[in-house]
Amino acid sequence: MAEKIETDADKAVRACLDSHRSFALIAGAGSGKTSSLVEALERIREREGRPLRQNSQRVACITFTKRAVEVIKTRLGFDDLYFVSTLHSFVWDQIGRFQSDIREALREHRLPALIAKEREKDNGGASRTAQEARARADRFEQELAALESVARFEYTDTRFGDYTNGKLGHDDIIEVAGYLFEKNVTFRRITGLRFPYIFVDEAQDTFEGIVAGLNLVGAGDGLPVVGYFGDPWQQIYDRSAGTFAPPANGETITKTENFRCSESVIRLLNAFRQDVKQYAAGENRGRKGSVLFRLVRAEKPEGPRNTYTDAQIVRALERMDAAVTEWGWSNRDDVIRLFLARQMIARRMGFADLNRLFNGTYASSRAEDQFEAGEHSLLLPLTTTVLPLIVAHEAGDSRRIIDVLRRDSPAFAVDGVNAANTLKTMIDTSVTLVDQLASLWGSATIGDVLRFCVDKQIVHASDRLRGHLERPPRAEEYDEAQHSVDKGDWLADAFFKMATTELRPYSAFIANNTAYSTQHGVKGEEYSKVMVVYDDVEANWNNYSFGKILTPGTAGEPTEGQLSRGRKLVYVSFSRALEDLRVLFFSRDPDAARQELIDKKLLEPSQIEVVA
Repeated sequence: MAEKIETDADKAVRACLDSHRSFALIAGAGSGKTSSLVEALERIREREGRPLRQNSQRVACITFTKRAVEVIKTRLGFDDLYFVSTLHSFVWDQIGRFQSDIREALREHRLPALIAKEREKDNGGASRTAQEARARADRFEQELAALESVARFEYTDTRFGDYTNGKLGHDDIIEVAGYLFEKNVTFRRITGLRFPYIFVDEAQDTFEGIVAGLNLVGAGDGLPVVGYFGDPWQQIYDRSAGTFAPPANGETITKTENFRCSESVIRLLNAFRQDVKQYAAGENRGRKGSVLFRLVRAEKPEGPRNTYTDAQIVRALERMDAAVTEWGWSNRDDVIRLFLARQMIARRMGFADLNRLFNGTYASSRAEDQFEAGEHSLLLPLTTTVLPLIVAHEAGDSRRIIDVLRRDSPAFAVDGVNAANTLKTMIDTSVTLVDQLASLWGSATIGDVLRFCVDKQIVHASDRLRGHLERPPRAEEYDEAQHSVDKGDWLADAFFKMATTELRPYSAFIANNTAYSTQHGVKGEEYSKVMVVYDDVEANWNNYSFGKILTPGTAGEPTEGQLSRGRKLVYVSFSRALEDLRVLFFSRDPDAARQELIDKKLLEPSQIEVVA
């Protein structure tokens, strides 16, 4: 078992807790932030656990993901002294009882802001943007007028609300909570009384309004204490705070140890980032590791909208394969390959057409996000129910088939059409159904598979999915100006015509069962060997330009947004490597880029190779 190490930063946090002083811990990649957080929580239990329990008070720990919630709960022994939750769960737990105040926040703040935002987009014209904005603004005004008739507000697991029916989405409760923290002294006082200690993990990913609100809760001397744990350089999601500071009179603490990365990787991180200088610590000390950049000349994009053609993507992947082979990293299970966007991953893994459809003309930004998260309503029944049934059928695993059907299928629910049947009859029915399903899976279109599954009640189908399956296909040619609001019809029609072959690799990718990932997708993870691919054409996003971030003299200066977003993503990607880091860098002028990397002292000459 590794020896517990108390760092100077941990001692500073302990001193803040003992003196009831708020703080913000800036913890760079690999610094053991979670250990510092858990140790601080345990310190409170040791010193003040009994009086807190006697007063029916708890210690709040807000973190970013459900997975992190379970990790922290486990390390604390599932002690109910602690209220460990995601941000949205914590927020709703505080505001849910303030029903009249929620109504006020919606009436005075949330809905007026949404209306104003949409009105700004509407220039009165016939463009898709103007029409969509006009329709949304009109709908929000109708919902604003209907607020007084809503009996009760509830939080639903969606991004957007349905205010007329009292349904609040993820964004709504954040905005409502921010408003209440700012405007409602009683709300702040009650929050502080319930939670004399409020810790925020991954503070850089918390919303600005929540940080400002919690700082008001923790304003003044003594309890409640607000403590932030995070790193502004690891904020890679839009709309989150990024930077954060403790309440007034709080202390900012920096943790400089790195218990994760090899010394070679740490040297690169320190050269790339100026505000925190790390050193290898603990068992990590003395682990040399390696860093190597391979620079290759980027092709001029020949596809539509400044993208690569399929042939160019194939050639780029061939260069990646050659690099992996020459580095001796082929056929290893400890290598992760990181891309910015999914285009190359989709081509390599075999879901290029699916990726192109859900990122193409018929896909809204929301559809793109849901596709990337594996949460699109057209895909969910297939990836969560149908494909597991197919895999179980191929393996001859009848028990697994029954388990999936009992879990997901209306026909096999306790009140389903098969509820009165004997176990043997249910098994026989399941075998017959899945045999038919497997036959369709190998020969029919996705639409045929879904219609069969809905008809036989194998899957839960949303109203939206049923509507698409039941209506006739759109016969008219898609016109952006006329049909943009209904573009999802064309998306569904095209999806239903596809074969099922690309669903399996897509499902494996979103389940993280492959050696490929996006750079966003590995935040919080670590791997022995990391390969990062930087190709601004492959990314095809105005938001990012890695050539401009790493070699601005060669590629041109980045915009302020490209710099802010891109350098954080670079830092997160580099810092995933436990031992060895390899970067395949496509540049329009590899020789000039090499010299610039050397002149900026990011790398030594021996760490860069240029391949013709």
